[in-house]
Amino acid sequence: MLKKIFFDQVKPAYGCTEPIAVALSTAIAKQYVDKDIRKINIELDKNTYKNGLVVTIPGTNISGLELAASLGFLCGDAKLKLEVLKNVDSSCIEAAKKLTEKVKISLVNKEHLYINTTVIGTHTVNVKIEGKHDNIVHVEVDSQEVLDKPFNPSGTLLEKIKEYSLDEIIDYVEHPEPEVIEHVEKALKMNLDIAQLGINTPGNFSKGAINEYAKFVSGAVDARMSGALKPVMTVAGSGNQGLSCILPIAIHLNDYPKTAVLKATLLSILVTIYIKSYTGLLSPICGAGIISAAGSAAGLTYLKGGNKTQIKKAINETLGTLFGLTCDGAKRSCALKAAAGTMVALHCSTLALKNIDIPCGNGIVASDVEETIKRVGKLTRSVKKFDEDVLDYIGKC
Repeated sequence: MLKKIFFDQVKPAYGCTEPIAVALSTAIAKQYVDKDIRKINIELDKNTYKNGLVVTIPGTNISGLELAASLGFLCGDAKLKLEVLKNVDSSCIEAAKKLTEKVKISLVNKEHLYINTTVIGTHTVNVKIEGKHDNIVHVEVDSQEVLDKPFNPSGTLLEKIKEYSLDEIIDYVEHPEPEVIEHVEKALKMNLDIAQLGINTPGNFSKGAINEYAKFVSGAVDARMSGALKPVMTVAGSGNQGLSCILPIAIHLNDYPKTAVLKATLLSILVTIYIKSYTGLLSPICGAGIISAAGSAAGLTYLKGGNKTQIKKAINETLGTLFGLTCDGAKRSCALKAAAGTMVALHCSTLALKNIDIPCGNGIVASDVEETIKRVGKLTRSVKKFDEDVLDYIGKC
């Protein structure tokens, strides 16, 4: 089952996954209607909307959910799923700018990822994506169902990982299937490539990094948020999470045996997915800055010879230190939050390896890290009003 969960939650994507999911919905719709359309109406949950407001669309220097929808309709390839905008070019961008005038975005009150797209032209096509960025649950053409598979929040593979303990996840990492390790290796290469692009870009946030960990993470996240047309291996629905839980370990490829680095990276990925199962894929807290940091703290501790107790201490300390770092939408400065989380992860891993931990009862920290994770999940839900209030400020100087 862990193998199945892994492949469900670790996928390549071009660009921020929220506007990409919007683009995927219109790319699906265009298969049933010609390009002479009158209107595109899109309903979104507040988190998808929040993350699509100011982030740059891949292959462009422009932001906006309207542009993402237009690009998906005009030149998106639905078969590529989260890589739907892989083939964006200048001519498509110019045409998409004009089409944005016909796109209307509105909000609906949904607690999970929700995209309800209706394209009106020679036919009326409705496409719904729910729960996960590429989870297409409904397609309807002129009121005739083409696809219908109702979304069940409690039946997802993400929820299934809760059936495992952290000890069982660590045991699995010792003997994973070869195809899982092959995919981890692909993830390392993919995420290191975009990191190098960012590091070599003038003005990239990596220029202020104080060490290699922060340099690679901030370099990659900044490049991605700035619209680099390069794939990123996402983890639990987020490219920034994928970069932040993979790169701090990937930079050790020349320092440790390759197999050890790959297993440590796998642990980081699975811990990130495990914590996300409690907070939800989209939430008011920063996934890259908090949750991926806890994952990378676990992976770094494993890589450096830590035992199960020390690995769990590293996770516990990272969550206890970073919880409260909020998500105020996807944008360039996510790079700085991700780098800050990486630095805390490194510190907490070092403390754990020295058997130094945050005492039980200090803030949200429990003696059992799995209880701490449950508390993080509960507290994340308790600050959900933040998602509504922050929309008043995003994109406004």
